Amino acid sequence: MAKQKGFNISIFISSFFYTGFFPYAPGTAGSVAAFLLYISILRFLNPYYYIALCVSIFILGVYFSSGAEKISGIKDPSFVVIDETAGYLTVMIGVLWFPFSILYAVLGFILFRFFDILKPFPVRYIDKNVEGGLGVMLDDIVAALFSIIVLRFIIILTAHI
Repeated sequence: MAKQKGFNISIFISSFFYTGFFPYAPGTAGSVAAFLLYISILRFLNPYYYIALCVSIFILGVYFSSGAEKISGIKDPSFVVIDETAGYLTVMIGVLWFPFSILYAVLGFILFRFFDILKPFPVRYIDKNVEGGLGVMLDDIVAALFSIIVLRFIIILTAHI
């Protein structure tokens, strides 16, 4: 990426407040930031506000990650981690109506990182074939859906719900 002069809103938002510039595993760093945000603040939101926040982050992510791609000249640059942030927060929609459990929050994190890295079909297809900010964001949301399914299955098995 060419060195940028001054503040750029697309870089700031798409890197999730510069979390994406963490020198090691920036995608995991973005997910960790989302995890910390979830367990400290977001788990207290009304479930409907939480879902609205996730949708808003997705829409902002599409817009600002498109801008980051244009600025950097790179398709899905590694510093763009708003997709991982949105992905993890989307996973936690699957447990909104359950009492908070740090175990479920950690399992959601592990499952999301697993599916985001593994990229089973159709995640890999979306990653390779959907262009721009929508492609950046959508593959992580689909990985989140896989994670929700597995997490809910684990909850059913362990909580006897």
